[in-house]
Amino acid sequence: MKQQDRLEAIITGPEYWTLEEICDASKLLYKKKDTPCAMSARWRNVEESSTVIKHKRVREGTKRLYEYRIEVKTAANDTEEE
Repeated sequence: MKQQDRLEAIITGPEYWTLEEICDASKLLYKKKDTPCAMSARWRNVEESSTVIKHKRVREGTKRLYEYRIEVKTAANDTEEE
């Protein structure tokens, strides 16, 4: 599994992750030692589309600690009620 694939697998969903947390998860789940710099570069490579949305924010209680997540919209997300 490539570094880009690991990043996307880890941060896709409702939870926000710091770069350090992403690296820790990569080590735990995939036995790969990724660096925060490398994961930051992979984050910049994530391509947004109508179904893939990148979210980035400053972690509450900090001034410059960013956290990231990817939201994937599906057809079920688009229709709230029928």
